[in-house]
Amino acid sequence: MAGTFAEARRATLLIVGTQLAVAALAALVAGVLAGRHAAWSAGIGGLINVLASLYLAVKLFGRGLAGGPSQWFGRFLTGEALKFIITVGLFIVAIVVLKAAFLPLILAYIATYVAYWIELVRIGLGRAA
Repeated sequence: MAGTFAEARRATLLIVGTQLAVAALAALVAGVLAGRHAAWSAGIGGLINVLASLYLAVKLFGRGLAGGPSQWFGRFLTGEALKFIITVGLFIVAIVVLKAAFLPLILAYIATYVAYWIELVRIGLGRAA
């Protein structure tokens, strides 16, 4: 059982890194297909998910296992709630303030969300093998 917290932290950072790579790829594809504004919008959409995931990773793993399992689980619950609020807030900023194009924004966000789940399943299957 030793090392499972460190493995979870490493896996979480791998997921965030994968999301960042997918966000960059989405921005590149959007730029090739639809121009600079679409690339910028896709980049923002992908970064919304990356920043929210990174927030949760820091919330969960920033203090280690301090306080024991019940406090860690509490950090998880509050982290997930705040991750949702951060995501909604960043979408509002992206659409209202930054005037991002909605389609590339949401498609890149979805792509990073799918990457999150694919990486999570891949890591889980790798541990099961």
